[in-house]
Amino acid sequence: MAEERKQKGSITVLPTESMKAMAESVGVGQLQEESCLALSEEVSYRIKEIAQDALKFMHHGKRRKLTTNDIDYALKLKNVEPLYGFQSQEFIPFRFASGGGRELHFYEEKEVDLSDIINTPLPRVPLDVSLKAHWLSIEGVQPAIPENPPPAPKEQQKAESTEPLKAVKPGQEEEGQVKGKGQGAATTEGKGKEKCRLKPRSTHELSVEQQLYYKEITEACVGSCEAKRAEALQSIATDPGLYQMLPRFSTFISEGVRVNVVQNNLALLIYLMRMVKALMDNPTLYLEKYLHELIPAVVTCIVSKQLCLRPDVDNHWALRDFAARLMAQSCKTFSTTTNNIQSRITKTFTKSWLDEKTQWTTRYGCIAGLAELGPDVIKTLILPRLPVEGLRIKAVMEGPVVSNIDKIGAEHVQSLLLKHCASVIAKMRSPPDVAEHYRVEFGVLGPLLCSHVVKARTQAAMQAQQVNRTTLTITQPRPTLTLSQSGSGGGLSRPPSIIKVPSSLTL
Repeated sequence: MAEERKQKGSITVLPTESMKAMAESVGVGQLQEESCLALSEEVSYRIKEIAQDALKFMHHGKRRKLTTNDIDYALKLKNVEPLYGFQSQEFIPFRFASGGGRELHFYEEKEVDLSDIINTPLPRVPLDVSLKAHWLSIEGVQPAIPENPPPAPKEQQKAESTEPLKAVKPGQEEEGQVKGKGQGAATTEGKGKEKCRLKPRSTHELSVEQQLYYKEITEACVGSCEAKRAEALQSIATDPGLYQMLPRFSTFISEGVRVNVVQNNLALLIYLMRMVKALMDNPTLYLEKYLHELIPAVVTCIVSKQLCLRPDVDNHWALRDFAARLMAQSCKTFSTTTNNIQSRITKTFTKSWLDEKTQWTTRYGCIAGLAELGPDVIKTLILPRLPVEGLRIKAVMEGPVVSNIDKIGAEHVQSLLLKHCASVIAKMRSPPDVAEHYRVEFGVLGPLLCSHVVKARTQAAMQAQQVNRTTLTITQPRPTLTLSQSGSGGGLSRPPSIIKVPSSLTL
């Protein structure tokens, strides 16, 4: 039994040869056998103790694999400095060597040439540690800056407006259901009806910074400085964090149009329509929840009886054209089979246009609004009315002058009809264009309409011809760019205009 215990204990004791090798590595030469035996027993005991403590750390960490960190923690527990530099994820290739009756395992180190180290360029100096502060939240509202998460996307805004119950937070939804059960459990369960979930009220409060931004933007948009106005409109059209201020902007536009139409302030109405255009150009805003304020404001600028103090002098026709384009853009973007915006707007314009007592300014706006909705609307609603409108225009322009404003309005309505109808008729009818045929079909406006259709065909043919005849000719030895165009101009060649842009008032 004693011998068996001795053998079992000798298994856990390091050999004395290892003690001699370690002693020689630190400069101790002739170490006695008794000293080596005592050292091996002590070292074996300490190593076993550290291994047991390391296993305890492994078990407490719910792991089955012993790591070097467990050994370090065990050494720290014994107030021994832990080992460093041996936490390698890769296999360390120890090499085996033997000689002189001794066996060694060593790690082969790579020889480094000092000249290579000296000639190696120095690495880049690392950047200093720096701190940057930014606003995470201002009075409970997250500012739209690059460091913060992006604001609510357009799809989320659309979901909140179309399906509000899906936007309710889980805690609020459960709370509403619990209240419903407590208050009317008997009635709802008795009748077998579904429980009604109400969307909780949400407060739309602006922070101080947002209030300051709103004030600066609105003052710049309706102010007298054109540079500030351009910057403000650019900010409205591109800033991604304006969805919280969108109710204020829509109310500002609606109230501004209502007040300035009464005061006949043409300039401010133009500025407000430019704000509507900037809001519609912002890709991050969802305007459908605020169309009930924006569309009446735009329609007012289209069909209002008087928009300025001097209708016979001021160019309020350009504002009506611009607002008509905004209305067409709104119909194209937001009209669906559910809200039927385009059909309702078309019915409104048509009803006002067909009224005999409608003023010429309002008649112009109705025709402009219908014409901007597209060729199909022109073909269906405007072209059949050309004979009647021609007689009405002729009665005003050739009859006794009742009002100069009516005569100017009739001229603008005639030019508007010729402008929009000529391009549609040019695509509908095939040449030749005979004035008498146009007179029979379209009444008094037939000859003028025929000439405009011919002019539209000629311009389209010239533009197509110029695009086809603009060539790039390369000759040797010198490359040249040759633009050819027919016509004579006193020996001076004029460069061709590939696209002709009609002059119009820039709003």
